[in-house]
Amino acid sequence: MRFSHTFAALLGAALLFIPLTSAAQADTTAVPQSQELTQEDINMVMSVFDGQQPSDIISRADAFIRTGKSPEETARIAYYMYNYYRNSKIMGYDEVAVYIADTYFINGRYTLPDEEKMLEMRLFAEANRHSLIGMQAPELTLQDPAGAMVDILPGDQDYTVLYFYDDECASCIRTTPALMQYMMRSSTGINFSVYMIYTQDDRDRWMEYIRRAIAPFSLPSNVKVTHLWDPDMTSGFVTKYGVVSTPKLFLLDRNGVIIGRDLTPTALGQVVEVQESQLNPTERIFEQIFSPLANTSDTTLITKEIDTFFQDSKDNPEFFHELFYTLYQYLKTSTSYPLQQGAAYLANKYIASMPEMWETVTFTNVGETHGSVIRADFDSPSDFIDQTALAVLMFYRNPLGKPVTDLELRTLKNKKFHIYDVQAKYTVLYFYSLDCALCRAVTKELVKMCGQYDPSDVHFIAVYTGTDKAWKKSVKDNGAGWTDLWDRKRTSGMFDKYDLLDVPAIYLLDQDKKTQAKDINPDVLSVLLEYYLEQDEAENNKE
Repeated sequence: MRFSHTFAALLGAALLFIPLTSAAQADTTAVPQSQELTQEDINMVMSVFDGQQPSDIISRADAFIRTGKSPEETARIAYYMYNYYRNSKIMGYDEVAVYIADTYFINGRYTLPDEEKMLEMRLFAEANRHSLIGMQAPELTLQDPAGAMVDILPGDQDYTVLYFYDDECASCIRTTPALMQYMMRSSTGINFSVYMIYTQDDRDRWMEYIRRAIAPFSLPSNVKVTHLWDPDMTSGFVTKYGVVSTPKLFLLDRNGVIIGRDLTPTALGQVVEVQESQLNPTERIFEQIFSPLANTSDTTLITKEIDTFFQDSKDNPEFFHELFYTLYQYLKTSTSYPLQQGAAYLANKYIASMPEMWETVTFTNVGETHGSVIRADFDSPSDFIDQTALAVLMFYRNPLGKPVTDLELRTLKNKKFHIYDVQAKYTVLYFYSLDCALCRAVTKELVKMCGQYDPSDVHFIAVYTGTDKAWKKSVKDNGAGWTDLWDRKRTSGMFDKYDLLDVPAIYLLDQDKKTQAKDINPDVLSVLLEYYLEQDEAENNKE
């Protein structure tokens, strides 16, 4: 593609970080006045900044707009930029479009010759200015089916979903079941309040839609659905949330801040996943302290840090409870084995061996961990202590560098099979369950990985931990290409010999069946296999 001189000048300015305006003006002085910018020029320039925060883009947009040599040219640049962000597929960029509309047109600073375009701009800005990403969600008071008024407010839920729909909307026909399916499969550790907001005024059609399109879905206890409508249109939801068409899907965090808008159910799930992967302030402190120790061979460096935390918090029970529970979870879920060892040390010394320190803790399945109120699925402090002690016991089963305990399992044809029967450089031992959603995702990844290696190099063993005969059909249907085993009569003692409190569980064993890694995910497994096989090849080449 051939760029105009004007575009080249603007692109040059776009790539500068300091004095942007003067640089852009200096570059454009030599541009022939007859050369007009096009929408394509602006699109190409602004696409350079796709992925940046709206606040950063706004400052650059202002600088580009100021390169106009006349009010007409300035207005044209501003409108093209508005148009680019008005139609952007990147969530949150409508904030830039609203800013440009407000700053350059709606306030009367510039005008457009096309009155219809000005009207569309005003309508767009008005419909979106109150519900942009990062804003506190506007309050709504709507009616439930019984006529009671319901305020939509943030509470103990982790996320609030606002879904505006119409029973005769073609897109809603696809979106509604997709949203319900996501909620049906949502993690039990995440609480949702879902407000299904009907935008029309026909009660009979509304009730029929709920019965036909929503009620058939059986939702888990962590999802609370509330059906609402506004037949008299008094709540202002159209203006507050820009509901000029349906479906319209918003996601709010526990503080009522908008973190997703104009979402599809798939995109909603992605936003939730990103949010859940982020560290809270306390975890970020742990990251700064323990991340440099993740690969240490001297675990006393880790235990000393843990001991220091205890000395700093032991005299304040609420601080101790929140700090040590959060630290235990952080270390326990780390992919670093030394940090996992730190978790076992903490659990044994400061939880299992100090029950008196945890007597005043209250466990809940809603809200956030704060002080002595801990969000976790335990019935009581004693239940927490017992389960933690068991987790420590299981952690020390089959430690790294030691031969694993053998298991006698059965094949699909009921033949005996021992783990030590495998003759390969490395053995991947994968424990899973049929009714585990995460297991299904991990299984797909491991099946792909299995096909990448010669069985003499890497042998995959998939052990079904249940007893349902449906496993046999599943094995035949999937045809994974690995060794499928189970223990229907529960004679192997696998639950006593291996840490199978949670599945999926992946172990990597060497030729002598020594544990090289355990409780890892497929990505870590892939990296380790590549590393070990490359090391082996290098050793063979030396010989």
